[in-house]
Amino acid sequence: MSLDKVIACLKGIGLKPNVDDFQNRLVIQKAIYLLKLKGIDPGFAYNLYVRGPYSPDLTKEVYGHKSTVEKLETSSRLDNSESKKVEEFKDIFSELKPSILEVAATYSYFAFEQKQDPITALQNVKRMKTFYSEAQIAVGVSKAKEFLFRPSEKQLADMKEEARAWQDASLKSMRANSHEKKRGLDM
Repeated sequence: MSLDKVIACLKGIGLKPNVDDFQNRLVIQKAIYLLKLKGIDPGFAYNLYVRGPYSPDLTKEVYGHKSTVEKLETSSRLDNSESKKVEEFKDIFSELKPSILEVAATYSYFAFEQKQDPITALQNVKRMKTFYSEAQIAVGVSKAKEFLFRPSEKQLADMKEEARAWQDASLKSMRANSHEKKRGLDM
C-alpha cells in the first residue's frame, strides 16, 4: 500500500485535505477508488458500504499520517500516464462534490467492478442512494461513464455510424427548411 501515491493523486486533483472533515474523507475515498479503476492503484482494497466503495485501510493510513496528508507531503511522483489520468479526473470532477463522487464511485463499483449492465447498476445506485436526487444520480453516473468508459473499436464505429445518420437527417431538415423559407420569399 502506498499512501505516497494517494497523496500525489490528491495533490494532482487539487484537493487540500482536512482529515477531520467527513466530506473531505469521503472525497479522498471516492477519488482514490475511481482513480484505482482508471489504473492508478496505490494498493488499497475496497468493499461496498453505505456511502459506496470504502477502504478501511486507507482511512487508517490517512488518520495515522494526518499531518503528512494535510500538508500533501510525498516523495512519490505520478508518471506521465498517471498524470494524464489525474488531469482527466480533475477535468471531469472539477468541483470535487462529495455527493457526485459518491454516486459516481458507487455506480462504478456496480458497473465496472461487478460487471453489471448499466440499467442494473443504475437501479442498484438508486436503491442504495435514496437520499440523493435524480439529478445528482444522473450527474454522478454520467461523470463515471465519461471517466471510465472505454469504447471498443466496434462501439466507436457504431457510434459514428449512428451519429452520421442523425447528422444526415439534421442536414436534410435544415435544407428543407431553408428551401421552404426561400420559396416563401419568392411569393
